[in-house]
Amino acid sequence: MSTQLAQAQRAQNSEVLITVLSGPESGVVYKLLNNQITLGRAQDNDIVLQDPKASRHHAKIENQGAKFVITDLGSQNGIMVNNQIVTHSDLKPGDLFMVGSTQMKFGPPQSMALVNAAPPVLQAKPGLPATPRPKSPLASPQPWSSPSSLSLPKKINLQDKTTRNFIVGGVIIAVLVVLSQVGPTRRQGISIKDDAALQEEIDQTIESNEKKQEEISKKGLDTQQYLEANAFYMRGFREYREGNFPRSIQNFEAALALYPSHPLAKRYLERSRLKLNELITAALERGERAFQLQQYNKAKSEYKMVLFLTGDQKSKSGQLAEKRLEAIRLIQATGR
Repeated sequence: MSTQLAQAQRAQNSEVLITVLSGPESGVVYKLLNNQITLGRAQDNDIVLQDPKASRHHAKIENQGAKFVITDLGSQNGIMVNNQIVTHSDLKPGDLFMVGSTQMKFGPPQSMALVNAAPPVLQAKPGLPATPRPKSPLASPQPWSSPSSLSLPKKINLQDKTTRNFIVGGVIIAVLVVLSQVGPTRRQGISIKDDAALQEEIDQTIESNEKKQEEISKKGLDTQQYLEANAFYMRGFREYREGNFPRSIQNFEAALALYPSHPLAKRYLERSRLKLNELITAALERGERAFQLQQYNKAKSEYKMVLFLTGDQKSKSGQLAEKRLEAIRLIQATGR
């Protein structure tokens, strides 16, 4: 947490303390020196919370003379005082309050890890004004001594840029030292091939390529017959992709006539026939439904689609479509 607070005493010779009960700084106690402090994730707060549930400017605590008041600054998750959700509330010694998911206690500390919440003021000699204590290069909070004059180490402020850069620099140096020790071991495993070894690999690659070419020749994939068959297959596949299944069937059949073992032509011929049968069945069903409802013009259109899809094949679907078209012609001719 950040402890850069503006200075203001609550009462003469008295101390107002906040004890952190959860989070990264659990157990740390802050001594408040300001009439107003703010808490949140933003760096410009008096107490910066490393809490994802805290808002950027979550809450403030004010000294209103006879009492301290905590106020929600419009945070997303609100504040709680003694397990009650509030927008503002008085704080009394011993009260527990929560900002985000960080729980704190207002009042006397339960731990001796005490830290000033703002740089303390040096006491001036009689007759001279008080002089602020100069900031350290790291801008870390000054240690506070308990009534028993217990001296504690300074709290390092990891939010400070100088401290952070110093720590990151140390980590980088440590990594470079480790890599410098590992590097030679890895280089020992590298072997540079001579001309004889390179020529051997070239010969092996040539031999492998020749074997693959022999396999292609044995399968007939380099013959003119296969190339022509594959051209028909490519045209058929384009028709299949566009939904022109009668034409795709014609091209796949031509490809198989030239090269019967073409695997893709055979596979897509079967798929084209299935798709075509689905279209014929759907058109015939629509035609029959329109015929039953005496919607003869619509029925004629569907039956003609069936004849177009079946082509020259005299399938049962095509035969039924022809008979229905003849019946519609007679009905419309007689008017009934």
